[in-house]
Amino acid sequence: MTQHWDVIIIGAGTVGLPAAVFASGRCDNVLLLDAAPEIGGTLHLSGGQMSAAGTRLQKERGIKDSAALHFEDVIRISKNTVDRDLVRLAIDNAAATLDWLETIGFQPLPAHPVKGQDHEPYSVQRYVWGKDMGKSILAVLKPQLEKVTEQERVTLKLNTRVSRLIQDDDGTVSGVVASTENGPEQNFSARSVVIAAGGFAANPAMYQDLSKQPAYADYSYPFCIGDGLTLGLDAGGVSRGHENVLTSFGSVMQSYDIPSKVRCDLNHWPERRLPWEIYVNAHGKRFIREDEPSVDVREHCLQGQPDARYWAVFDAVTLKEAPSLLAGHTAGEIKAAAVNNEPMFYTADTITELAEKAGLPSGALMDTVAAFNDGQAKSTDSFGRSHMPRPINQGPFYSVRAQGISVSGAVGLMVNQDLQIIRNDGSPVPGLYAAGEALGSGATMGSSVCGGMLVTPALTFGRMLGQHILPLD
Repeated sequence: MTQHWDVIIIGAGTVGLPAAVFASGRCDNVLLLDAAPEIGGTLHLSGGQMSAAGTRLQKERGIKDSAALHFEDVIRISKNTVDRDLVRLAIDNAAATLDWLETIGFQPLPAHPVKGQDHEPYSVQRYVWGKDMGKSILAVLKPQLEKVTEQERVTLKLNTRVSRLIQDDDGTVSGVVASTENGPEQNFSARSVVIAAGGFAANPAMYQDLSKQPAYADYSYPFCIGDGLTLGLDAGGVSRGHENVLTSFGSVMQSYDIPSKVRCDLNHWPERRLPWEIYVNAHGKRFIREDEPSVDVREHCLQGQPDARYWAVFDAVTLKEAPSLLAGHTAGEIKAAAVNNEPMFYTADTITELAEKAGLPSGALMDTVAAFNDGQAKSTDSFGRSHMPRPINQGPFYSVRAQGISVSGAVGLMVNQDLQIIRNDGSPVPGLYAAGEALGSGATMGSSVCGGMLVTPALTFGRMLGQHILPLD
């Protein structure tokens, strides 16, 4: 039996929740589907970082900002690799999104907005998040959805996975085929369908195929397995963003498995902890000045190293005297992990033995350490490093292996200014829309990480779809 709806939204997360809430204000026949057993999607794991210019919060705190300046910052940070039209659409409407979230109870951290944290900073304080990160956003969206479901304006079906879209002879998308686990397939027809089903970072095979590198980290929302991308491509859409793949500047993994869980992060931000160690690649050679102030430069430099991987190398004195290299780990814990041969931790009495244990070429590593020590003694580093408090010369010696990882996919579906999925010739697939990570992180962040430019566009586009883009009136 086919059930008829004004709009079907695939994915009850960052896009789907505001899309459903606002669509319900224009019609009373919205179907919201999600393969997961609960709403929220990636908001359960996301940092929930948002950026918007001209917000009420900024005005209250005397911060002068504009959408034009926000756009300039994103173009600068991304090196003009974003979809300019989509970014402009997102930024021009971002302040209204953040203001709305505050009216329904969202509370930014007391010191916010800020220029940046973890990512390349903005020129103006416009960056905000809540104390519970992505869950702070979910906490205020959930009551909004509950209200409209209680009013029977939105029907929510969880544990329901869409297997394919229904298309008419002319290519118009007119519904979906979906089922619960082990249940029969059901047809649901609609005037419009929105793909808000997230990305593919939890699908190692798809991630490898689209990103041309392994999914090193088991770190993503488990239902981000690429269904939205597959549905859109099968309907005639095209993908883009393959050139924008980027990883972080390194985490310590729990095991040598691929993918692996993350054990902890390195304190590689010089503004928080100046480096005492050197970083070497798989060839046993340094590849960057360890006190490079730009996280964007560090991340892009890592992309040129084998397997997006490096080893931090240091000695016993550094371990004892320096601030901790690893977040949440004391010097004693780092030493114990290395002595016990735990994955990613190595120690030895000589540099040669350390190289052998870490899987690095011993001759190259010896030359690298010697060259660094020589530069440190002369206060002149070949990479231009400024902070060199001491040489690496007192055994036992240590190394910790760090791995660049991604928590989202750069590749996604192409859409036009109305968020309609488009074909190779630029024509829209009638009745089919997409937003959020289904567009790929590269659409709104390009080849860099632009703070807040994943979560905010997703919320904004979801709100706009429900409020006025979808043909519901």
